[in-house]
Amino acid sequence: MSTILNDIYELTVQGNYNEIGGVVQKAVDEGIKIDSIINESLSKAMLYVGDKFGEGELYMPDMLLAAKTMKTAMDILRPLMKGDENLSEKGTLVIGTVKGDLHDIGKNLVITMAEGQGFKVIDLGIDVDYEKFVEAINEHKPDIVAFSGLLTTTLGNIAEHIKTLEDSGLRKQVILAVGGAPVTREFADRYGIEIYAPDASTAAKEFVKALSEKK
Repeated sequence: MSTILNDIYELTVQGNYNEIGGVVQKAVDEGIKIDSIINESLSKAMLYVGDKFGEGELYMPDMLLAAKTMKTAMDILRPLMKGDENLSEKGTLVIGTVKGDLHDIGKNLVITMAEGQGFKVIDLGIDVDYEKFVEAINEHKPDIVAFSGLLTTTLGNIAEHIKTLEDSGLRKQVILAVGGAPVTREFADRYGIEIYAPDASTAAKEFVKALSEKK
């Protein structure tokens, strides 16, 4: 790994969002490939932070700072990605916090991690109505649809979202993912949800794994 790519990695791990922009821009100006910046620096850094969070060595504020740092970097890189022939999207992810839930921290972390893994992400926001997921699937033809929920009271709404997809004939067209504090693997299995993600780092890894198995 080159020195500047290592600098980007370290800044992301440290959550240094104030300095990351200048270093990323310098890397671009020096002709370093965007896929190298994303894959060798940003993604690896976020996966490292996610693993350390899972092991209890880092905490939620560390995850949030790292995610903010990566988002700052991606804001610079994203406009350049369309013209880079070396970049290919792994797939499309539609994600939203389910109806009745206004929380978005976990969802936003998943988005950051998924983008770092090369996914095109369609963020539907919070308190997403059942039909909005249906409309997004019809419009964007995603590979994966992810439901996020932090409240125990919204578990029933997740089930209703799935029923809506089944009634619309769309359920078999997508891989479903679910995550959030009240969600368990047992809940995911009960409703036939393919991906259960207890945290953002796991979510990104499972998205990649699910698509590789699908192919």
